[in-house]
Amino acid sequence: MKIISKKTCLYALVAAGALTMGTLGFQSSAQAESYNAEVYVAGMGGHFAKATVEIDPSAAAPIKLKALDKVDIGDAATHPVHDARIDANKRDLMFWSTYKIDKEVGGPHVGATDLKSGEKVMDVVAPVPEKGQGNTKSMYCGSGQTKDFFFPITMSSKGYIDVFQKSDMKRVASVFLEGTEADPGVPYKFYHGVNSPDMTKMLISVNEADSDHGKPIGKIHLMLLDAQALEKGEVKLIKRAAIPGNAGKTVNFRSTYSPDGKLIGLSGGDTMYIVDAETLELVVRQPMGELEENHDAMFTPDSKYVIATSRTKTLNNGNFKKISREAPNCEDEVFTGDKLGADDFTMDGQLKLFDVAAKKFVGQSTSTCLACHNEEGLETHAVLCGLDANFQ
Repeated sequence: MKIISKKTCLYALVAAGALTMGTLGFQSSAQAESYNAEVYVAGMGGHFAKATVEIDPSAAAPIKLKALDKVDIGDAATHPVHDARIDANKRDLMFWSTYKIDKEVGGPHVGATDLKSGEKVMDVVAPVPEKGQGNTKSMYCGSGQTKDFFFPITMSSKGYIDVFQKSDMKRVASVFLEGTEADPGVPYKFYHGVNSPDMTKMLISVNEADSDHGKPIGKIHLMLLDAQALEKGEVKLIKRAAIPGNAGKTVNFRSTYSPDGKLIGLSGGDTMYIVDAETLELVVRQPMGELEENHDAMFTPDSKYVIATSRTKTLNNGNFKKISREAPNCEDEVFTGDKLGADDFTMDGQLKLFDVAAKKFVGQSTSTCLACHNEEGLETHAVLCGLDANFQ
């Protein structure tokens, strides 16, 4: 059955569909749970993939695409987006924030979309505070929320956490951690974060770097903040910790808590992490494939599985080349050693399923970006980042 059309072709993001081999093992239980969901995946083309999927962990391809559409919020110039965050109290409303400054209006956008109609209901410009203007190449990516507030988080330098009222998208504070009890205390590159399921805490994750906004050294600092204080523009530190990575390769991006509040899934470029939510201690350190970069990690409703997004390089000539990720960040690809040239690969977006108890990926990866591009005769890279979903 053909499910991709010109109407639904996605020009710079992933949904799900064509199958590629990216497996590290298979889930063994014949009685594995199945899930149905509408998955929204953010992309750099100014829209979200809306993928209707069925997830069967026992299947060879556990994430099965049933329907595909897209939700537009703008275009690649004005609204390239990494951030998908569905309202915890109103599941047909999705908040988002854009990754680049819209040069026509002088700031990134923050807004919300009605998922029933697919129409934007709010869209405001958020000029960068003076303290955050050292490097504004990368803006919003991670985000969190409480009942009445939305917290998009920047990748700029200095990084900051914005506080927006959900009711009218009025920005009430821009919070920098420097000089507070949650000061990272080290040079860093990129802030990210997410709220706990009960919305009382905000986890902020920071990549330590060799210089301010320099090369990540492979160490991720975790700061757990009081969310109610953050609503007021205040910083109250609950706990802090750090987890190890690979120098020059591991870069933390988006994260989510498990619905039961016990675990946190953190993307790390060449690694996907699962962390104990209470102690912030490392539970799982899962390497990604050599041609993959993990950018988000979202749990199923029962907290048993993680849906991980992966930017995956599909080799055009079928020949494998060793890659050293110098900067696996949200837009640049820098390699050393044997380089992949522009004609060697096409970037694809894929979804992978991870079994938390078994501590391994299961089945084949599921991808659609290149299926769509091939259908339309396009020769462009597909760049995904964050996701959120409504499970049925």
